[in-house]
Amino acid sequence: MEVINCKTGRRLGCVGDIGINAKDGCVTNLYVPSGSKYFGCIGKKGEYCIPFGSVARIGPDVILVDIDEKKCFKDL
Repeated sequence: MEVINCKTGRRLGCVGDIGINAKDGCVTNLYVPSGSKYFGCIGKKGEYCIPFGSVARIGPDVILVDIDEKKCFKDL
């Protein structure tokens, strides 16, 4: 599913992975890979780690989030 930031209207990418709390089985984070290192096809540049509490709306093909992109982005 595509992830879009409500604050900026920018497309962040597609969900690559999710974090789950092992105790209660609840989703804690969404991980969205962003960019790549070489010509757009080899290696990841970084990823967004989005807390599940920042999800504003989940639709049939889009997830809207309300985040500060600089705080959620992690270099790999």
